[in-house]
Amino acid sequence: MSNNPKSILVTGANSGIGQATAEYLVSQGFHVYAGTRNTNALGDLCKNPNISPVKLDVTNTEDIIEVKKLVEQNGTGLFGLVNNAGITQAGPLMNVIVEDLRDQFEVNLFGIHQITQALFPLLLQAKGRIVMMSSVSGFFATPFVGPYCSSKFALEGYSDSLRREIISYGVKVILIEPGRIVTPIWNKGEKFLKNVKYSHSIFWKEAKAMGEYAILKGKTSGLPPIEVAKTVYNALTSAKPKLRYIVANNHFEYILMKIFPACFVDRLLLKKVHEVTRLAAQKAEESK
Repeated sequence: MSNNPKSILVTGANSGIGQATAEYLVSQGFHVYAGTRNTNALGDLCKNPNISPVKLDVTNTEDIIEVKKLVEQNGTGLFGLVNNAGITQAGPLMNVIVEDLRDQFEVNLFGIHQITQALFPLLLQAKGRIVMMSSVSGFFATPFVGPYCSSKFALEGYSDSLRREIISYGVKVILIEPGRIVTPIWNKGEKFLKNVKYSHSIFWKEAKAMGEYAILKGKTSGLPPIEVAKTVYNALTSAKPKLRYIVANNHFEYILMKIFPACFVDRLLLKKVHEVTRLAAQKAEESK
């Protein structure tokens, strides 16, 4: 390991993709500022001398100011920012209240803007890299996850504009687009489905069935978070990184979703919703 390893800030580092990314980057010789709203949640990560835990809620301006001060005081510079922090809001869009939609964008877009803008002078000085943790939901919108998909679509547009503005100044912007990854997010999804918040909706039968299907697939066929962490490492170290990296078992299917006409994709999804809903109803009937 270098005596002066490059420093990277990873937001949302307390679990899942963020935790795996922090651990992997350290194993590859980086120093990592591990950002989380609760540093106690970092557990064993705090014991690693090349990980500096930092209290960071990307929607909290004071936290962001303190993190910037800490990096400057430490004199480590900042080569990379991995914008991984994010939340997921789901539900039928015609039943989602505007406050929930605002919360979704507050973290997944406005928070990312705040932290990126604040740390940009350090990244500019290092001619570093900004890695945006998007999702396949940033180009492939699925029903009943509209708030999340909308925020990721917005992040992709934000990232494209930012890349085109700053690339001539030596700072690169790279998007990572994970598909199904085995993380605690699926457990949160199960809690959501037990909530009666949308049970009155005319769309609830389909939304619940699709939610159960997504959770099952995520837990049984998702990739481990380390695969995303390795991709982040490539994005940070490749001389000519790709603009986008899809990380998914069904990589080719997602490429096709980008190519097919929207009306064709609509028909495929509608057929899927109907089939999943039918099977869920059948399963419920058999369990009586």
